[in-house]
Amino acid sequence: MRRAYVVANYLYEDLTYSIRHCIFDIQNELGTGFDEETYHQALARKFKQEGIPFVSKAKTSRKHRDILIREFILDFLIDDKVILSLKCLPCDFLQTNYVQLFTELKLWKKRLGLMANFGLPKIKIERIVFDEREAHIDENYDHVRERLTSIERNVLKELRDAILFVVNHTVSDSDNLSSRN
Repeated sequence: MRRAYVVANYLYEDLTYSIRHCIFDIQNELGTGFDEETYHQALARKFKQEGIPFVSKAKTSRKHRDILIREFILDFLIDDKVILSLKCLPCDFLQTNYVQLFTELKLWKKRLGLMANFGLPKIKIERIVFDEREAHIDENYDHVRERLTSIERNVLKELRDAILFVVNHTVSDSDNLSSRN
């Protein structure tokens, strides 16, 4: 019996192949046992050597009502397409690592993220595709319409308008990138 093999087209396939090549090269050269910054510096040099455009330690911040909530710093933004997050964990990736990468993908408005864990005897790389769905709000009030007073309707209308405003006007300073290479 012949087997048919289907070759999938991956998002940024050539770029991620080059990134993975660099990661494996650094892992083979340095091995396990160093901190994230050591691998970060080695990868930055390798990306430069290979001619792969990247931003190291890109920053953005999140504000709420014009008050700074938090600053976010990426490990790498590669070719303005792929976020690379480095880890040195003695275990598999943790849920918080996925949450961090999803947050970064959302803030930087990117579709593809890679996580590389240098803390295991054999490097582990995880590929995450992020397609954020547009917010959909279902506004069917038939089941409560008859029970509400006019005052309650007005209060709920103001609350509805405030919620829609927040959903439609999320503030982000994602253009505040620094440390371009």
